[in-house]
Amino acid sequence: MKSIFLPALLAAVILMPCVIQAGTLENADLDDYRYQIAIDGIGLSTGVIYSQSTAYDICDTGCQIRLLNTGQTITMNPDDRIVIDGGVMKCKED
Repeated sequence: MKSIFLPALLAAVILMPCVIQAGTLENADLDDYRYQIAIDGIGLSTGVIYSQSTAYDICDTGCQIRLLNTGQTITMNPDDRIVIDGGVMKCKED
């Protein structure tokens, strides 16, 4: 039993980063944007995404992102990539 357990544990540790996903927020604009992260309408945190930058690991279980500058809200799933372009957030397909 010991000989099966160790390889299985090793495989699980190696594959773990491939399983965990979290949303990405990218700002393609030259402007900075303040945003709020909420789950089920309850605000959890706020932040700033600076011009032409990317924020990783935004939501690991899904959330709503609201741009405080514009008021736009979008729902982000754990594997989504949201891009701000021209002040508008859109889900980008890879």
